[in-house]
Amino acid sequence: MHYFSAMRRVLGLQGEVFNEIARQNRLLTYCVINVALLGCIYGGASIYFSQIVLARSESVHVGFNPLLVFMVGLSFAFLMHGGAALFIYVFCRGMGGRVTFMPPYLTIGVAAISLWPLAPMVSAMQAGMGGAILQVAAIAAALYALAACYIAVYRVSGLSHAKMAIAVSIAIIYAGCFLYLWT
Repeated sequence: MHYFSAMRRVLGLQGEVFNEIARQNRLLTYCVINVALLGCIYGGASIYFSQIVLARSESVHVGFNPLLVFMVGLSFAFLMHGGAALFIYVFCRGMGGRVTFMPPYLTIGVAAISLWPLAPMVSAMQAGMGGAILQVAAIAAALYALAACYIAVYRVSGLSHAKMAIAVSIAIIYAGCFLYLWT
């Protein structure tokens, strides 16, 4: 199974694909590819929307470095991926899961392909653009990505669906509270 057929199955929410990717020793490769491309999409969208915001603001004269914005977007993707994997790992372990840190880290990274459509939407909303249509589309994309990541972690956690749902719910609430306090 090559990359494109595997990713088609990941996007089709077929959980058994993660075991097949693991048997082929490609989890790390696909994880790095998907998270790096997520960062590239987010960084590229951030460059575009930052230029629009700066063009609107005539009173602010700032040096704009697209490479810096792109690199921040790329590193942001890896940071958020690692943080999400850590939260999920902790709460799955707390619910009695049999996982070590690397399986959820790698499978969430492979499932990061489901976040690609969401990245430009988040960038646009961060730049103050959007409206109801963008918000509804972003919520739909986020729910789809959540489903893909749920399936990815469920396949390696050893938890029942009920325990997995509780672990994910607690992780989302905890991360949401953390982000709220951070802003």
